[in-house]
Amino acid sequence: MEREWVRGERVRRAGVSSFGISGTNAHVILEEAPDDDTSPRPEPEPHAPAVMLPLSARSAHALPAQAERLRDFLDARPGLPLSAVARGLGTRRAAFAHRAVVVGGDREQIRAGLDALATGSPSATAVTGRARTGGRTAFLFTGQGAQRPGMGLELRARYPVFAETFDAIDAHLGLDLVGVLSGEDTEAVHRTQYAQTALFAYEVALFRLLESWGVRPDVLSGHSVGEIAAAHVAGVLDLADACTLVAARGRLMQALPEGGAMVAVRAGEDEVRPLLDERVGLAAVNGPSAVVLSGEREAVLSAATGFAKTKRLSVSHAFHSPLMDAMLDAFHAVVEQLTFHEPRVDVVSALTGLPATGQQLRDPRYWVRHVRGTVRFSDAVAALAASGVTRYVEVGPDAVLTGLVRECVGEDAAAFVALGRRHGAETAALLSGLARLHVDGAPLDWAAVFPGTARAELPTYAFRHERYWLDADVPLTMDRPAAQPAAGPAVPVAPAAVPQAQGLRERLATAPEAEQEALLAGLVRAQTAAILGHAGPEAVEPDDAFLEIGMDSVSAAELRAALADALGVTVAAGVVFDHRTPAALAAHLRGHLAGGGTGPADDDIESVSGLVRRAAGDGNWERALTLLHSAADILPAFSSAAEFGEVRDPVRLATGDEGPRLLCLPSPMALGGAHQYARFARHFHGRRDVLVPDVPGFAPGEPLPRSAEAVVEVVVEGIRRACADGRPYVLLGYSSGGQFAHAAAEAMEKAGRPASGVVLLDTYLLADDGTEQLRREMFNGMLDRESSVGGFGTARLAAMSRYSELIAHCLPGPLTAPVLFVRPEDPFAPGIDGWQAVWEGAHELAEVPGTHFTVMEDKAESTAGAVEKWLSDIAPA
Repeated sequence: MEREWVRGERVRRAGVSSFGISGTNAHVILEEAPDDDTSPRPEPEPHAPAVMLPLSARSAHALPAQAERLRDFLDARPGLPLSAVARGLGTRRAAFAHRAVVVGGDREQIRAGLDALATGSPSATAVTGRARTGGRTAFLFTGQGAQRPGMGLELRARYPVFAETFDAIDAHLGLDLVGVLSGEDTEAVHRTQYAQTALFAYEVALFRLLESWGVRPDVLSGHSVGEIAAAHVAGVLDLADACTLVAARGRLMQALPEGGAMVAVRAGEDEVRPLLDERVGLAAVNGPSAVVLSGEREAVLSAATGFAKTKRLSVSHAFHSPLMDAMLDAFHAVVEQLTFHEPRVDVVSALTGLPATGQQLRDPRYWVRHVRGTVRFSDAVAALAASGVTRYVEVGPDAVLTGLVRECVGEDAAAFVALGRRHGAETAALLSGLARLHVDGAPLDWAAVFPGTARAELPTYAFRHERYWLDADVPLTMDRPAAQPAAGPAVPVAPAAVPQAQGLRERLATAPEAEQEALLAGLVRAQTAAILGHAGPEAVEPDDAFLEIGMDSVSAAELRAALADALGVTVAAGVVFDHRTPAALAAHLRGHLAGGGTGPADDDIESVSGLVRRAAGDGNWERALTLLHSAADILPAFSSAAEFGEVRDPVRLATGDEGPRLLCLPSPMALGGAHQYARFARHFHGRRDVLVPDVPGFAPGEPLPRSAEAVVEVVVEGIRRACADGRPYVLLGYSSGGQFAHAAAEAMEKAGRPASGVVLLDTYLLADDGTEQLRREMFNGMLDRESSVGGFGTARLAAMSRYSELIAHCLPGPLTAPVLFVRPEDPFAPGIDGWQAVWEGAHELAEVPGTHFTVMEDKAESTAGAVEKWLSDIAPA
């Protein structure tokens, strides 16, 4: 019965227990609150002239509901600091692939942006898109011509990191740049001596601000004087020497006689090359049809008259032309006194248009040629794109290079972000650029962007609720007659969007290629949605990874059968694992249908698999391996990551905010792949990121590695993509994948990006002698599980053969990271000797239920629990 609990001399505490028939066992202790609230008061929320509120959702269709919920939440709390809301959304909410950011300087602008998102209306303050999971980020530093009066002063007043860096540079230069930028003489900043030094100060200060916010580049480049800023932040020159270089460059150019001309011409390099001589130089090649002529005024103007589109640039001197020759000796005398260092970040040279070597950048003559030579910006962009850059960030006071890059690589090939604009507030332009970076998938430290201690309660995720109750009043009895009609569920078992097979085939037969692929993508999405229990195909995005949205070996087989039935063709057994998204699978099916669709593209796939099975069934597993070794030797091979080509993005199997994240390498055998970790990853859903980098050579058409070192290079590239945000990570490898996980950890440690730990799941270091029975039984156990990946094709079997040779050359080396070695309690075959794996290096041992195979199958939950316990010990929350 209820009664009053009177306060006494002791603190009142109560225990509340919950015991459920299904096994629930929870206990909570409650304690009365103190008389006086002595908890520390948060400091006043720092003023933010503009904020950006990030939203994300599992699908593009769910984003409007997120915006609507946040809009209504803020309307009901007019006193809630927007900066605290921005910090909370960035740090305490998962960032899903479909993203939006609303940027505004006040509540009205924020509300208008949220309302536009909620209603699907366009808005200048809202940015939307889908985050990329791979690709590199390039920072591009703008050259002379982007300067403007007052540039950087707003950022200097708002952000201490920017101010400290800018003022430190100004102190080294001794030019009073703040006075020049804020003075009444608005032309002063355009004088070469001030223009080049002010751009250097602005760009380096902005870089340091971005760095403090967790936004970092993979590669750097710069246009003309912008390359000096790139070299400094790459570590080639310390601040004092970089200031000396840029000051001498601007001062000596300024001292040259004024005159000459520079004209931008809408033409290709080949068209203007015949016009060049000792009076007319080619200052820049900015794009396929964008060059700049520079030199003596009359000669340059005459050369430009033959072109329809030209623009004379407003400059005091003819840069990158023969008129610069008079300053080169004096400049060389300054530069050769400087100390140069090896770059810590990759730099692509705009002088050569190629990746720069440390030897080049440390050579004083390079910087002298840099004054006089052509700025080959178009070639530099091509080199950046070839290196895997998909995100170009312009670090400068105006959007000058962004348009040039877009013209060079194509509108849809990458993300283009300018962080400065000639007009408007600098803070708003910067935050708008950051918003685009976040939407595109770049990491961002929200707590650093919006510092403070105030916490804001946030609305929860706007789940798209669906009703699954039966509509009819049907008695819930187990013995209802089979003939009695039952009410159907509110959600149809198969979406109505799935086309009828015969009609689909007729449309595919006459449709153009683009429409065929769209029809096939719709079919794949609809069938996938039906198998996974979704209401319709809109729940499955074209570029969703099958494994990431819940597809496993059973549902993959169902999808394969459904597609084969709908299309009336034979579909290869492993098609879902080999083509990881609906879009990729649709493209494969279109090519398959164009080829007749009568069977796999390579008729040898099934025959090789059959021969291997037959040999193994007769006990001749050595002959089966010999066959596969021969097949592997016939296929193409690679010796480095560059020779391999594009590395596929890691597959994400779980998402969570706890750290460190898990990067899991599959076994490099025929059973291997991200699907091996599907059950294991379920343990971490909502708690910890689990990603699976690619192990090369197992997909049809991929070359095979020639060496263990080549494998590690590719794996390390996948690890870098998975950890682009700088968060800590642990490497995990299953079976012989553990050897490559250990090797990759060694490589990352040498590169200065060490793992927090390494987990080895039953990794055998098989000796040449005394392990024949063990190898044979493992081979047979693998063949028994062939159906879990839909069958073994030539690619998988040949790759397994090659890796079985390479693992002998992938032995563990020195590693400082802690190691967990997990092994099963039971043998995987009866009567086998020496079945238990042993790891010789320093490690912590954990034994879990199951066998070598079942620890990742029906016992995967126990395996994941052992890993989670160890993670909590080495990196407590």
